[in-house]
Amino acid sequence: MKVIYVMADSFRRDHLGAYGNDWIHTPNLDSLAKESALFENAYIGSFPTVPNRRDTLLGKGDLGLPFNRWKPLENQEVTLPMRLGEKKIPSMLITDTQNNVTGNINLYKGYTAWCLNRGQEADPCWMDASVPLKYPVPKHLIRYPAQWWHQVLVNRAHRQVETDWFAPGTYKLATEWLERNYKRKDFFLWIDTFDPHEPWDPPQYYTDLYDPGYTGRVFEAPTYGVRKTMGITDRELNQIRARYAGEVTMVDACVGRLLATLERLGIAGETLLIFTSDHGTQFDYPGEGGLIQKAHALGADGMCMPAGRPGNDDPLPRMYFPMYPAVTRVPLLVRTPGMQKGKRVKAIVQPWDMTATILDAFGMKKPAELIGESLLPLIESNAKGHRAAAVCGTNALAQAMTDRWIYTVWQNGANEPSLLDLKGDPLAERNVYAENPAVTKRLHGEIARFMRNQGIGEELIARYAL
Repeated sequence: MKVIYVMADSFRRDHLGAYGNDWIHTPNLDSLAKESALFENAYIGSFPTVPNRRDTLLGKGDLGLPFNRWKPLENQEVTLPMRLGEKKIPSMLITDTQNNVTGNINLYKGYTAWCLNRGQEADPCWMDASVPLKYPVPKHLIRYPAQWWHQVLVNRAHRQVETDWFAPGTYKLATEWLERNYKRKDFFLWIDTFDPHEPWDPPQYYTDLYDPGYTGRVFEAPTYGVRKTMGITDRELNQIRARYAGEVTMVDACVGRLLATLERLGIAGETLLIFTSDHGTQFDYPGEGGLIQKAHALGADGMCMPAGRPGNDDPLPRMYFPMYPAVTRVPLLVRTPGMQKGKRVKAIVQPWDMTATILDAFGMKKPAELIGESLLPLIESNAKGHRAAAVCGTNALAQAMTDRWIYTVWQNGANEPSLLDLKGDPLAERNVYAENPAVTKRLHGEIARFMRNQGIGEELIARYAL
């Protein structure tokens, strides 16, 4: 069995044609969707980047906690590649998401081999005194501190051809790896790109597909916050959206080159291919609380991380937001070997299911401590899903979600619980928590059940009490 797991960081599901988008070019992923199981209700689990990867690598939450944290893998934690290694299945990680594997974060644990395409975000991989520190907007409107922003500028100063950009370069490494390893009977390849995460800086021709001729201020990595409070105009917002759309199309082109490589090598029909994201992001579209980026807690000034300001230094009192669907609902396409006709699957699925699915693909039994279930029965038959609601969260909040309801509770009562009714209030503007006690009780029960299934103690569960 050959398995390829493709992770595209911060990729919004509603920016794919297969999920209904009609203005962004994603021909390769749309073509893949026609031959795949498209999951209509795929949700995040632990949030954000590193916690999400830990979800899939471990198949469960953190040690003694319901959700994974931003932390290295510990000695006693058994990863998916380690489990595959017990069966002599080789595994490879090819990534440019540097914060997963640098700064003592060791999410490469257990792989047979791994490769980092360096330079993404503020990876300190190069020095160049000829590159000046320049701010395209006031520095408090960039999410990075000065040193990090300068590193971003240095890392990308000499790009010329498309494969000099990070995602295309990472996929180039992946296709070269496949050319050298496609004859293996079994392998697991994880391809992980930070794009379309900010900085939104694709080659200009991708941005020009959506907003040609723009000459105003350029926001490539804006501070998280309330867009209008930050002073970002409607015209500037359109450019931000175009830059992100350009990144989406760039990633789609990369996937196209991967698909072509599988066909050229003659292994497309014997490979399980998964495409997904860790979470989405927000651009002040309707139903996103006026937010830009991914924060769910802001300072009283309506911002988080301006010029890299630590979150715990945000001005009080804080502003709290639930995690909206733009962040919590993700694309998930799964093409099984030999699959030629796509299908749409309505079951609620989450990252923990990826672990069980990949083990199942290799004929391995799911260990008892894993909390997900294989998706293969959902794809191969009309089996029903095993969740009544998706549960996601951080060390500050827990959230239960269905296609209608979003229920959010903050740890230790930091904020009043929130219940959004996406059917009665599609723009998610009203908290109807007090008006729907039965729904609140049911969804709160899903959160508690999720925690108890992992052996979380009642004392910790009580911190999320109503």
